[in-house]
Order: sequence, then C-alpha cells, then structure tokens
Amino acid sequence: MMKLKSFRIRASKTVLYFGIGVLRNVEEFLRRFKRVYVVTSRGAARVSGALSDVELLLRSGGIAYEVFDKVTPNPLASTVNTLAEKVWRFGAEAVIAIGGGSVIDSAKIASVIARCGGSVEDYVKGSREPCGSLPTIAINLTHGTGSEVNRYAVVTLENPKTKYGIASDYMYPAISVDDPQYLRTLPKSQTMYTAFDAFYHALEASCGVDSSPYVITLAEEAVKNIVNWLPTALRDPGDVEARNWLLYASMLAGIAIDNSRAHIIHAVENVLSGMNTELPHGAGLAMLGPAAVKHLYRAVPETLHRILRHLDQGLEPSPSHAERAAEAVKRFHIDMGFRENLRIYGFTEQEADKVVDTVFNYLSYSLKLSPIEPSRDVLRDVYLSALSL
Repeated sequence: MMKLKSFRIRASKTVLYFGIGVLRNVEEFLRRFKRVYVVTSRGAARVSGALSDVELLLRSGGIAYEVFDKVTPNPLASTVNTLAEKVWRFGAEAVIAIGGGSVIDSAKIASVIARCGGSVEDYVKGSREPCGSLPTIAINLTHGTGSEVNRYAVVTLENPKTKYGIASDYMYPAISVDDPQYLRTLPKSQTMYTAFDAFYHALEASCGVDSSPYVITLAEEAVKNIVNWLPTALRDPGDVEARNWLLYASMLAGIAIDNSRAHIIHAVENVLSGMNTELPHGAGLAMLGPAAVKHLYRAVPETLHRILRHLDQGLEPSPSHAERAAEAVKRFHIDMGFRENLRIYGFTEQEADKVVDTVFNYLSYSLKLSPIEPSRDVLRDVYLSALSL
C-alpha cells in the first residue's frame, strides 16, 4: 500500500482535514466551547469507533455534551425538529455530526433552527430564511454525499411525503473530518450505495447548466477513483487505501455539486425515496441512472464522454453513442454486484404519473439545472426503465 498523505484544504467556508488520524486537529477548535451537541445514527458512529474518539476529546477538554442517536436514513422533518429543540434546550454552542449524509444534513438544519428559530417546514417552504447557525463539525462516515464540504441538506416532509433540499451558506460545516479508517466497518451494501451517490453527484454536476471546466475536472477525477477503487473496497472492506480514494472521490464530487448542482436523476430519486424512505438513496440513483444517461448523453456528449470513458474506452463523444453510454453505466452497476430494481421497493407502472407529477410540482427547480428540458415522456422513461434490471 502506498503511503497515504494527510492534508488540509478550505472548501468555501469549510476547513476540511483529510487522512488517517486527523480528528486530533479538531481539538483546538473545540476548546472555545463549553457545551456541544453530538448527532449520530444508532450504529455507525459507535461501530466505527468515531463516537468514542470524539467523546474522549470532549471529556479531556472538560466540555459538556449530549448525544442524539435517532437519525435514520432519509431523515424526516419531525426528527430534525425534535433534534433542533434538544440542541436549543441543551444550550449547545456547537454541534458535532458523526455519520453520513443523513446525520450531517440533520445536524446542519438543526444548527440553523437552534440559532434562528422556526421549523424545518418554514425553511423548506420559504417562510423563513437562515439567519445564521451554530458552528457544525462534521465527522464523515461514508464516501457518498459530500455533505461535509457543501452547503446543502436534504430532509423528508411527511405531508406530502417528499424530500426537499435546503441550501444556505450558513450550512457549510465549520470543520470537517474525512478519515478513511472510520469507513472500514461500512457494510458492503452501503459501500456500494454511497459510492453510487458520489458517482452521480459527479456525473450530474459535470453536465449541469452551471458546470465549468473546474467542475468537470473534479467530476472526472471523482469518477476515475470510484471506478478504480470501488471493486477493492467491496472485496475487502478493511482496505484503508481503497477507502481513502473513495472518500477522496466523494469529497471532490461534493465540491462539484456545491458549484454545479445535481438535477434530473436526483430529482426523480428524491421523490421515490420520499415516497418510500426504505429505498437507499444510492440504490435509487443507480436504478434511474442508465436511462437518464441515455437522454443526457445525446445533449452533452463531449462532457459526458470525459466522465464515462473511464467505464468504456470505446465510447465516443457523439450523440450516436448515447445508448452505449447508458449500457456502460448499467454494466458498471452490475459488475459491482448491483441487481436491484424499483419493484423490490413496491413501485409499479401505476405510480408513473404520480411520480412525474410530484417531480414537476415540487422539484421543478432541479429540472431547470439539467442540460435538457425533461418532458413528461422523458421522466416516465427514466422511471419505467428502473422497474427492471
């Protein structure tokens, strides 16, 4: 194994420490606080050892803390509202998120509400704007969302049951930690799903209307590392080098979507995993991705050729290769062991119109970021194609 280099970068308003053992760099920042709130899910923070390492730092610094461990995948607004109230009642001066995107996103939103008041619904519906936030420290435990380096957070409203994104410069974590050692216990399924999430962040950011040479460079590097290292991580979850480069890819993809947002694939998936919160986000993206790529490649073949040539060296930057590009993406998923479709999660042809309507009614802003203007027929095709392998 090559020597893995630790480093520090500034991603917009976030200072990110990357590498093995970099949690120690957070200690000095923590000294300014007397009370902090720790946010986790029920398992990963403990199993990975990250929670015990953070608690050791807090105890050694004489910092009072409380732990909230009830965040679930695709977190509900009610959970985040409860968390925000607990953060406020505890009198927390900062929030530490230990987990993947669901945990970090929940902590980001709760930090805003604890400072500015209101509820999740207020910020989603636009009746309130973030006025600030408690400082958030993100200890990232997946190589998927990139939430540790961007200003986004996603939450599910219960009525109607739909996922929404909130974006604010106040939601950049103050400090983030990407340590590949903490990912060695990430289950195989989550290893695959989160890597797919990063893959589609890179792909969609690269071809969105706000893309740039900078974003495309980040996206290509992210995809190249995912393609090269995901097979190793799936074979040997404890391979720290593989975890390192997948984490690096996810971080790059997170910066990419911070500058050029996701669009058609994420918009449809957010509707689906809002309707069924048991659907893993990355799995939903992988089901929808190939058909969406077919439509996107026809519009921006030169850009997507740079991204997808790492899956198929014979791919050409021509609209006539759109079907081949879609097949390359599908084959990549299958080669990684992914053989799921939407029927497994209870979706059928009968939901097609409801899904399309919901995308247009609640997430039309995301569609405007796509290089194509998705028609109802395009969205139906993307959805219906995901019902089978």
